[in-house]
Formats: sequence, C-alpha cells, structure tokens
Amino acid sequence: MTPEQLELVQTSYASLGDAAPEMARDFYARLFAADPTTKDLFTAGPDVMAGKFADELGAIVEAITSYETFAPRVRDLAGRHIRYGVQTRHYQPLGDALIATLAAHLETQWNPELEAAWRRAYNLVAELMMATAASIEA
Repeated sequence: MTPEQLELVQTSYASLGDAAPEMARDFYARLFAADPTTKDLFTAGPDVMAGKFADELGAIVEAITSYETFAPRVRDLAGRHIRYGVQTRHYQPLGDALIATLAAHLETQWNPELEAAWRRAYNLVAELMMATAASIEA
C-alpha cells in the first residue's frame, strides 16, 4: 500500500467516529445476506459482534502503518478465526460486504481512490490471515 492509501484508510475510518458500531451492524447484515452460512460462525448477539468488529477494525487500521504491530495482530486474529470455523471461502463475501458497507457509510467521501485503498487494505489483511491459517493447519 502507498502512504497515501494508508492515510485514506485511516482518515476515512476515523471519520466514522461513534457511527463505527452502526457500520459494523450493517456489515453483518450484508455479510449474512451474501453468505447465510456465515451466520453460523457467530454465537454472540448482533450488538456484541458489531462492537467487537468495529474495535478490531479500528485497531487494525491504526496498526496498518507498522508491520511490526500489524502482522502479530492480524496473525492473532487469524488464529481466533480458525477456532470460529472461518474458512478460505469466507474471505471473498466478507471483503465484498465490507467494501459495500464502507461505501454506504462513507458515501460523501467515497471515490475510486478510497475504494482502491480499502480494497488493498482488506486484501493485505485477508492474505496474511489466510497464510497464517494455512501455516497453522499444516
């Protein structure tokens, strides 16, 4: 990712402010609509899930500029997701739901550059999580 893309991701996520949990609830609604099987991966209620997702996404966005902070956090997240039953096939609908949700909630600032930055950020996270999962399962 370029420094400009990193800045776009961080400033756009920060602009959600207190609306981040609302964005996260919308994300889950979109994810479950796109892939109903993903609903079985979650045991907590929607508000708990939304709060955890918003917090974790915020922490990843904050850490993304420092690989030394970012990589261990994402690897830990990958380990937890393996225990939840997340499989490689889940990453595509999750990414699509995340991008669609961000586009809806960052509507006034959403443009091709911001979308490209978020797609690169998501791909970075997803690739590291899948690589971590593969190494753990091997």
